[in-house]
Amino acid sequence: MNVELQNVSMAEALKDLEDKTGSHILFDYKDTEQFKVSCSLSNTTFEEAIKTILSGTPLKYKKVRANTYVIIAEKTHSKDTEYILSGAVKDSLQIPIEAAVVSAVNTQTGISYSQCITDTEGQFSIKAKGNIQLYVNCLGYAPYLTSPFTIKNDTVLNIALQSSSIMLDNVLVVGEKQTPSVRVINGNTVFFPKNSAILAGSSALDVLKKTPGIFVDGNDNISIGGRNGVLIILNGKPTYMQQEELVSMLKSMSSTAVSSIEIINNPSAQYNAEGSGGIININTQNQPTEGYSFAMNNGVSYWNHLRQNTELSFSYTQGKFSLMGNYHHQFGYYNLDYGMHRKQSGKDYYSPTEDTDKRKTIAGNLDFEYKINDSHLIGGQFTANILFGLGLTSTVTEIRDLESYNLEQILYAKNEYYMQKGNRYGGNLYFMSTPKEGVKYSVDANYAWFDGGSGNLQPNTYKLPNGETINDFLYKSINSRNIHIYALSYNQQHKISSGTLKSGIKYSNVNADNGYKFFEIKDNNENIDVTQSNDFTYKEQILAAYLLYSYPFNDRLNIELGLRGEQTWSDGSLYTVDGINNEENKRHYFNIFPSINLNYQLGEEQSVSIGYGSRIDRPAYQDLNPFEYLLDELSYWKGNPFLSPQKTHRASLTYSYKRSSVSAAYTYMKDYKAQITDTLSTNKVVMTPRNIGKQQQISLTFNQGLNPFSWWEMNLNLIGYYVKKDIAFDQYREFSQGAFAGIFTMMNTFRLPWKIQLELNGSYITRRLGASNEKMDPSGYIDLALGKSFLKKRFTVSLAFTDILWTNNWNSYSSFSGFQLWNWGKGESRQIKLNISYRFGKEKGRSHEQDFNEIDRL
Repeated sequence: MNVELQNVSMAEALKDLEDKTGSHILFDYKDTEQFKVSCSLSNTTFEEAIKTILSGTPLKYKKVRANTYVIIAEKTHSKDTEYILSGAVKDSLQIPIEAAVVSAVNTQTGISYSQCITDTEGQFSIKAKGNIQLYVNCLGYAPYLTSPFTIKNDTVLNIALQSSSIMLDNVLVVGEKQTPSVRVINGNTVFFPKNSAILAGSSALDVLKKTPGIFVDGNDNISIGGRNGVLIILNGKPTYMQQEELVSMLKSMSSTAVSSIEIINNPSAQYNAEGSGGIININTQNQPTEGYSFAMNNGVSYWNHLRQNTELSFSYTQGKFSLMGNYHHQFGYYNLDYGMHRKQSGKDYYSPTEDTDKRKTIAGNLDFEYKINDSHLIGGQFTANILFGLGLTSTVTEIRDLESYNLEQILYAKNEYYMQKGNRYGGNLYFMSTPKEGVKYSVDANYAWFDGGSGNLQPNTYKLPNGETINDFLYKSINSRNIHIYALSYNQQHKISSGTLKSGIKYSNVNADNGYKFFEIKDNNENIDVTQSNDFTYKEQILAAYLLYSYPFNDRLNIELGLRGEQTWSDGSLYTVDGINNEENKRHYFNIFPSINLNYQLGEEQSVSIGYGSRIDRPAYQDLNPFEYLLDELSYWKGNPFLSPQKTHRASLTYSYKRSSVSAAYTYMKDYKAQITDTLSTNKVVMTPRNIGKQQQISLTFNQGLNPFSWWEMNLNLIGYYVKKDIAFDQYREFSQGAFAGIFTMMNTFRLPWKIQLELNGSYITRRLGASNEKMDPSGYIDLALGKSFLKKRFTVSLAFTDILWTNNWNSYSSFSGFQLWNWGKGESRQIKLNISYRFGKEKGRSHEQDFNEIDRL
C-alpha cells in the first residue's frame, strides 16, 4: 500500500484508506476534524497504516468482523446504571423476524453484556449500560452491527435485516413469512405463497392463477389488472419462450419451488423491453444454509379424475460449496368443458366440446454454487421440464336453419392426440465479483432447448338428424417445434458520487423450426395436403444495452433514471411442400426505451413512488406462420406474417403507508395486437392474430393487509380500471368501446387451536371487455384449506377444496354485422386435494446447530 497524506483531516485520511483497501471504517468518536494527519504510508499493511494514522490521538481501532473496523475513543463512557434497550427486528418488507439473536456488545472488550432472542412479533428487550454496540444475527440474514453509542436512558431501536443471499441482477431479495401473504414494495405487488395449504401439490401456473391482480383465462393467456402482453421471467431473467412453451414449463414446475411472485408494473431499463402489460417475476431461488436437508411431498386430488403428485428435494452446503436439487411429477387426467355458439349466414351452429388432457409432467433441477472467496462467486443450474402424454377432444356441432331453427345436420369431430410433448432442457452458468462495497460485476450465460410437438387423428363425420351419414373424413396432422435459445449478458455496478450506476449488455439468439404436415386418410392411405403442409423457421437476434442511475438526493428522496436500447434482427421463412408459396419476411429495427422512477419517503412507514416506462411486444413466431391449422371442419387457426410489434407507454403513482397502498396508472398501447374470430367462407370461422388499433387504460389499485386479531391475517386487493379501445378488423368493421371493470381478491389465514391453519381465499372479476371486441362474463373462485404440522414442523398434512362453487369460467360474447358468437368454458378447477410432506436433516447456524424449527422451505 502506498498513500501520501499531507495535512488532511482524520476523516479524509481514513476515507482515503477505506477507498484504497475496500474495508469499512465506522466512527464512534465523531469530532475527527480536529485531528490533522501528515504521513507517508509505503509498503505497509492496512493495520500498520491505521495505527500510524491514529498515533498521537486518543483514538484506537477495533476489528469487529472481516474488513470492518470501528474507531473508538480510548476512554469510553461508562455508568453503573442499567437501562432497558428494546425494539423490533424486521426484514426489508417490514415482516417481523422470529428467533433473531440480539446482543449488547461492550465496544472496548467486544464481550456481550447481555443478549436475548426475538419473539414471534420480532420484539426484544435487554439490559445495557455504558458505551455499547447492538449486534443482531439470524439464520438467512446478514449480521447487523450498529455504530457505538452511549446508552443514557431507556432506548427503543427498530432494526431491519437484509437477506444474506448473493443474488444476480434483477432478482428480488425478500424475507420469508410463515403464512401466504401479499406486500407492496415501491409500487410492485409481491405474493409469497409459502406454506399455502391451498396451493400444496399444485403447479407454478396454479400459483399465478391465485396471485392477486393476475388473471389466467381458459386459453392460458396471462394478464395483469386487465392488461395483456405480459412478460414472464424466472429469477429476474427472461425465458425467451412463447406462450405455449412457457405454459408447458409452468405446468411442470411445482408450486413449492416458487418462493415469491413479483408483479413489476413499471420495469426499469435494466429489464428486457418486452412486456407491455408488465412483468411477472417468478422467484424460485432458495438460500443455502450450512448442513443438509431432505424433503418429500406426496399428494392426491380428485373431482372428475384422480391425480397424483410427488416432490423430492434436497440441499447440501459444506463450507464454500452448496448443492440443491428438486424432482417433481404430476400424473392424472384433467377435464375441460367448453364450446362455441354462433349465428352466421342464416345458420345456427352450436358446438359443445369435451376435452380430456391426459398429459403427464415431470420436472427437475440441480443448482450449485461455489464461493471462491468473500468477493467472488460462481454458480449454475441445470433444469428439465418434461410434458408428455395423450389427449382427446370431442365436439358435436348441431347445424340449424336460423329462421325455422330446424336441425339440418350434425358434425361429429374428434381430436385424438396419440402423441404430445413439450420438453424444455436448460443450463445456466454465472459468475459474480463484488471486490468492494457498491461495486459488482456479473456474467451470465444461458442455453435452452425446447422440443415440442403433437400427432393428431381428426375424424369428422357429417350426419342427418335421422342418423344417416352424409360425409366421413379422416385427417391426420403432425406438428413439431424445435427451438434453441442462447443468451449472454454482462452487468456491472459502481458508486458514482452518492449514487449508483448500473450498466450492462445482453445478446440473445432464438432459432425456431416449426413443422406442420397435414394428411387426408382414404382407404388406409395417407395423402399429404400440400396446400396445408409447411415448415416455418424463425430466427431472432436481439442486442441490448442499458444505463441505470440511482441517486439519493437526501434521506427521503431517491430518483432512478434509465435508458435502454435494443437492436432486433428477425427472419421468418416459410417453406411449403409444393414449393409454390414460399415466403420470407426479414426485419431489423432499433428502439429506445426510457424509464424513470422516483421514491419519496414521507415518514418512517409511508412513501410515494412515481414511475414511467415504455415497452414493446414483438410478434410470437408461431403467430407469424401464415398457414391454416384445422381445429375441425368448421373452424381454423391461421397466423399473420404482417404482424407489427405492439408498443406501450405507462405512468403510475403509488402511495404506501404501513400495509396499505393505493396505485393509479395510465397505459397507452399502439399497434394493439389481439386474436380475433372472423368468418371464413359462408360456414366457417378462423382465429387469427392482428394489429387492430389502440387501447388506453386507467386503473386504480388498492391493497390492504390487516390483522383483525392475533390469530387472523387478512389481505385485500382491489383493482378498478377503465378500458377504451379504438379498433378495426377492416375498413367496414370499426369498434370504439369503453367499459369499467374490477378485480377483487381476499386472502384469509386463521390460526386455530391445536396449531391448525385455516385458509379461506376468494377472487371475483367483473364483466369486462376481452382482448378484441368480445365482452367477458364475470368469473371467480372460492378456495378453502386446512393444514397442520407435526413433529416440530417436519411432518405436514393439508386438505383443500378449490373453486367450491365452480364459478371459474371464461364465457364471452362478440358480434359484428351478420355474425354473432358466444364462447364458454370451464376446467376441472373444482378439486379436493390431500397433501402430506415430510422433511428431515440438520442445518448449522453460525454458532449453533438446530433442526427444522428454523428451517421452513416447503
